[in-house]
Amino acid sequence: MVTIKKIEIKDYFGKGNFEWNLDPVVNILGGKNGSGKSSLFKLCYTLLTTERINEEMDKHFSTLFEKVVITLSNDWTVTWTRAKENEHYSVDIGGKKPLVFRESVEIYDNKRDKRVFSELSSQFNVFMINSFEQHTATAAQYERQPKSLPLDDPTMLDLMIKDQIDLRNKDFSKVMEDFVDSPEEDEQKRAEYVKSYKKIYSILAHFLQEYDEPFKSSFEFTKDGSAIGFERLSMGEKQILLLLLMVSNTNQKPCIFFMDEPDLSMHIDWKEILVKELHDLNPYMQIILSTHAPSVITGWHDKVKEVSHLIKK
Repeated sequence: MVTIKKIEIKDYFGKGNFEWNLDPVVNILGGKNGSGKSSLFKLCYTLLTTERINEEMDKHFSTLFEKVVITLSNDWTVTWTRAKENEHYSVDIGGKKPLVFRESVEIYDNKRDKRVFSELSSQFNVFMINSFEQHTATAAQYERQPKSLPLDDPTMLDLMIKDQIDLRNKDFSKVMEDFVDSPEEDEQKRAEYVKSYKKIYSILAHFLQEYDEPFKSSFEFTKDGSAIGFERLSMGEKQILLLLLMVSNTNQKPCIFFMDEPDLSMHIDWKEILVKELHDLNPYMQIILSTHAPSVITGWHDKVKEVSHLIKK
């Protein structure tokens, strides 16, 4: 299982050099607004999932950092450095405005041999969730969705939940089809998969206690005998549903998951149990989470680091 071992940043918002030694399981980054948590997560996620950084992103990050080095648990390194003048090049995309890139990312293995992005990305899966899901979706985005949300003005959060439910159901159908012609000795594997697939329901019950257990594959709930679609949940309830769906859809496979203030609209009681429940849903996932309120997270206080404590002037 490959995880992030260290994140080093030269000239972190002009405040000094940043160094964060990470735990392979749970990491919680605290800091006030404007401390750079979101930009840090976005850059690290981008470096690990994007072969080339375009000019717009490059310019944005260049105003914040001079150099970023991500060291993995296998001692591979991924390095991004601030752009110099005339380092960009254009890519023709057929008469449209050219895309502009530069070779800003360098990857080396543990023997200091240079590697390409495909060799890096094949080693792990990386995911990220942030607070942007609260924004209202555009009409164009909604038109690409199945007409199954009974809302005139769906939010991006609604659409992301629908996408995750569709992905979950598609994966389940495929796995069940694969088991149809499997030998009897695979029956235990089938039972284990179904058990892990259903685990999200019991975990959801710890958060959404006023509802009965969701039924149907569309995640409808019942309250006082009435059916309630997920799109009718509160903002905080939708956030926890999306987060649990995304983690459940990792299918308990090893991965790295950046979570940028996922507790933003959540009740304080939920914040206390959030990390434990996420870890239970996928114990093979490295959690890298930022929050305004690290003090309320129960049981993981030794995993909390404040941004200000990681900067050396």
